[in-house]
Amino acid sequence: MSFLKKILGLLELPPEEKAERERMQQEKAKRRVEEAKRWREEKEKKREEKRLEKERKKVNKLQKIERFFGPDPSMAKILTYSSYSDTFEYVNAHLLKQEERVLGVIQAEYKRTQKREIKGVLIASEEKLIFAVVKGNHTYIEEYDYAKMKGISLAKDGFKSKKLYIDYGRSRRKFDDIIDDEPFREFYKAVKEKIVEFRKKSKSNSKYKLLDQIASLKEKGILTEEEFQTEKKKLIN
Repeated sequence: MSFLKKILGLLELPPEEKAERERMQQEKAKRRVEEAKRWREEKEKKREEKRLEKERKKVNKLQKIERFFGPDPSMAKILTYSSYSDTFEYVNAHLLKQEERVLGVIQAEYKRTQKREIKGVLIASEEKLIFAVVKGNHTYIEEYDYAKMKGISLAKDGFKSKKLYIDYGRSRRKFDDIIDDEPFREFYKAVKEKIVEFRKKSKSNSKYKLLDQIASLKEKGILTEEEFQTEKKKLIN
């Protein structure tokens, strides 16, 4: 046997040892094939999970856009959502009930004081009006009860913009830099209708409270049946 063959380990092996070595090599090659297969499957699984997560986020975003802007929103509305995505996420998660419908959304600048103006969005829902902005560490939220709104009015703010005034309680909220377009007019109409609706509800609730009070006075003997009926008729009419 030459010295070179000894170095290369090509010495003839006994049949049993040779068979064992071949079996081990085959098992090693098989493990490598299985490992490569598992690696490919794991990589494909992660790729699919990433795709599904991306799809879920896309669907979730579209659902939120639809909640605030309705089906088939215009590009301008989609851009508004993108500009204030954190704000809409916060409002959706913390300020709106699950089934509470949004009636309109506009961008506006809130004149908090003479020296302080805050850019954000006004969101009119079925139950309240919200001014909100959430960006980074900055969060500013105000909620307005329709029943406490005494009025809403407009003024010119340049050529194509409007100022919006809301008489709320004893103060007046001022918003400007509002684009005078169709979404704004729909928003304004919806808020006016809600103010009227909640005023009627408030008056109706007050009437029933007074009816309860005079019924209680009759039960206590303070009012006669005739006095009770007279007061009741006044309230109903």
